[in-house]
Amino acid sequence: MEAEVEGKRNSTTDGDILLQLAANETSLLGLVRTLLSPKTLPHLALIIVCSTLLYWIANIDNAGEIAALGFISLSCGYGLTALFSTHERVLSWITLKDQEENEQKANPLARLLSSFKICLFPLAVSGVLGLLIMLLFGQESMVDLPTIFPLGLGSLFVFWAIAQGRSFGSWSSSLAAKRLPESESTSGNIKIMTTTQISAIVFISVLGVTGFQYLYEKKWDVTDAIISNIGFFFFVILAYGLTVAWTWKYRQMALRDKALKQFASRWTMFAHVFATWHLLTVWRQLVMSPGTIEVFIEEVFLMMFTVFMAIWTITSQSVGAKYRFISTENALPWGLSFGYAYAGSVAMLATAFNDITYVMVTGHIIAFLTITWMQRNVLKRILDQHDFAVKVARTTQKSVAEVKPTENAVALADEIEVQWDGTVGQTISDDVEWSDVIELND
Repeated sequence: MEAEVEGKRNSTTDGDILLQLAANETSLLGLVRTLLSPKTLPHLALIIVCSTLLYWIANIDNAGEIAALGFISLSCGYGLTALFSTHERVLSWITLKDQEENEQKANPLARLLSSFKICLFPLAVSGVLGLLIMLLFGQESMVDLPTIFPLGLGSLFVFWAIAQGRSFGSWSSSLAAKRLPESESTSGNIKIMTTTQISAIVFISVLGVTGFQYLYEKKWDVTDAIISNIGFFFFVILAYGLTVAWTWKYRQMALRDKALKQFASRWTMFAHVFATWHLLTVWRQLVMSPGTIEVFIEEVFLMMFTVFMAIWTITSQSVGAKYRFISTENALPWGLSFGYAYAGSVAMLATAFNDITYVMVTGHIIAFLTITWMQRNVLKRILDQHDFAVKVARTTQKSVAEVKPTENAVALADEIEVQWDGTVGQTISDDVEWSDVIELND
């Protein structure tokens, strides 16, 4: 019975740790619907136009500072808009009203142009900020703006690459903690788990290189795809092997508990798939020579993914709906602020290296290293918390056992307590007539 109580206590304690991780809101679909709402689509169209225009300006000789100023101003302008967008009036300025979505149906072009009026407020704020920056830092003209602007903006690319890996790690670890079985002692074979994972990774890699080879060369040949990209498979298996060796201790420790084992299996699998995708992207851009349009489209989606994940991470770590840094009302302007900063980083580095390919490859490598580092970090944190919780539970049980004899003595005293009201029941003297037996002698 005591063993059963201890098991339940440990299960509850361990469950609390994993439940805290699983409590994060993992639904990105709701966030995507918010950011892609038809009421705010003009803002998304504007970021594509402005980013493309500023990227073109950045490639003009001696115009990098001007482009950097544009990206910084737009990013800060939408950031300030986000701070005030919780107010109803500001929100009405940057969002299309319901009636505006149905009017001017007969003239779609007029309706389209009219919808961009919701961009005027953040553009005005960005313009004012740009003028202030020019007055503070400019000397004679915009050309004399400090060169620190492009350098500082470009250096943010490292931050975005790390943020991408960490944000995905936070989301996937929360997803891995969902619907776990009850915690109980168990055993498992780490070799079986490792073999299963590497088989899945290799299978996904085969699908990836075969699919992209078909996209580039218009032929479906699995054998040729494997042979011609054998170097990629070498790096995939090497990366997986080194990661497993680095996290071997914690993988083995996770096998002793049913819930921990399933969490570790899910989390490491998610991380390996994400890391493999980044390796495949690096391999494609360096070896398979994808088209420029393909790289541009892929990086646009990567930027959107990074922004989504960054917003989700900040939102899920906020405390209470009232004190959230990012909420439904300001998620879009914050996302656009991050988006302009991300696009500016790519533009500045692409200008410095004269090629966007190496910039993208560097970002993918940083993201790959980040998610690989997080595998060991997350497992260690979960297992350390689990061990601490179990130690506390055992100490508590020992303290309860030490005071149990005293509690039993008190309970026994309560059971044998005599209730006496002065009545002793029938005695032998009740049947005796004392007047007939005893004579009183003077």
